[in-house]
Amino acid sequence: MDDQLDPNGVTPPPPPIISIEAEELIGDWEFLFWAFLLLGVARLVWLYLYRPEHTAFHLGLASGFVFCGALGLLMRWVLSPKRQY
Repeated sequence: MDDQLDPNGVTPPPPPIISIEAEELIGDWEFLFWAFLLLGVARLVWLYLYRPEHTAFHLGLASGFVFCGALGLLMRWVLSPKRQY
C-alpha cells in the first residue's frame, strides 16, 4: 500500500479531545452508576435470602437500582471515545 494520502480519499476524523474536568465528571458518574448497580444487586440478594414483607416494593426498588446502574454503564460504554488501533 502507498503511504501517501490520496487527496480525494476519506480520512477518519480525529478523536475528540476531552478536558480534565470532563474526565473527572465522567469518572464521578461512572462511580455512581457502579454504586447503583451494586446496591441493586445487593438488595436483590437480601430480598432472596430474607424474604421480607411487602416483597413487591423491595423488588421494584432493587430492580430500579439495577436498571439505572445498567443503563448508566451502557451509556458510558456507548458514548466513550473509541481507541484507534
